[in-house]
Amino acid sequence: MFKLSKKADYALVALSHLQRKNAPASAKEIAQTYNLSNQMLANVLKSLSNAGLLISKRGTLGGYNLSRQPGQISLGEVITLFEGEKSFSDCSSMDKDCVSAAQCPARRPVLMIHRKIKDFVDGISLADLANHREFAKQSI
Repeated sequence: MFKLSKKADYALVALSHLQRKNAPASAKEIAQTYNLSNQMLANVLKSLSNAGLLISKRGTLGGYNLSRQPGQISLGEVITLFEGEKSFSDCSSMDKDCVSAAQCPARRPVLMIHRKIKDFVDGISLADLANHREFAKQSI
């Protein structure tokens, strides 16, 4: 149904790694651990730093670290950083005009689906991602 970009995937991998490690890690270390493109990961980490999700330190003891507690970083925040404000459909896009909006029977249900997906993704934190057992309990 939805597909995240490779940059968003890399961001989630890197953030999850930093959460588990709970210590600074270099782009090279993360890339080697998960067999990722070092150049793309470096760009993703820079974007995460610029957005205030990571703190970067130069030097031998440097690397990247989370700027906030994992429970304070939402999956929605990360996805929006790399994907932008995506809409479920043109019906749920506020920047698209629809001549049939007033009488359209699908508009309200589509807006409701969009809101539920957004709320769900915004409600998942980086800490939640680390708890794989919790996801296994949920029916999808």
